[in-house]
Amino acid sequence: MKAIISLFTKSGNHFEGKEDGEEVILLLRRHPFFIILRLIFFVFLVLLPLVAGLVFSRFLCAHDLFVLYWFVLSSWYLLIWSGIFYTLTVYTLDVWIVTNRRIIDNKQHGFFNRTVSELHLARVQDVSVETKGLIQTFFKFGDVQIQTAGANEKFKFMQVPYPEKVKDEIMKVVREKNF
Repeated sequence: MKAIISLFTKSGNHFEGKEDGEEVILLLRRHPFFIILRLIFFVFLVLLPLVAGLVFSRFLCAHDLFVLYWFVLSSWYLLIWSGIFYTLTVYTLDVWIVTNRRIIDNKQHGFFNRTVSELHLARVQDVSVETKGLIQTFFKFGDVQIQTAGANEKFKFMQVPYPEKVKDEIMKVVREKNF
């Protein structure tokens, strides 16, 4: 019973695999611009069959196709609801965590498929920021690349808000640890 109740309490910056004494410095997701853009697309998809129903209402009445229209409409909305749920799930679970010891890249590839990679701060060689285009500059988001001490290994935080601040914070943590 305690396990079920713990699902509904605040995490307090706790995550699976957190070590003793480890503090969360940054918890990053993609910029909200991308989730808003996808949700606007879903709103368009919601309105599409309604407009089509209004345009073709005389045809549907003349051929007694309203039952078929409602079936197709219901199926369409079920697919849209599934798409919205999938989009929100992937957005929420796709995170990058920077702690005082390591960087964790948790990529959600679907409902039941994820990849978790970690990088110890001692392996960080260089952190760079890439901001492309007018939209990224205006909304202040971009990519943060972390070059490691391995064979061309890179960690990439894609489309995160305020990438310069993220870079500065990572470099600050690395300097504090004297790596």
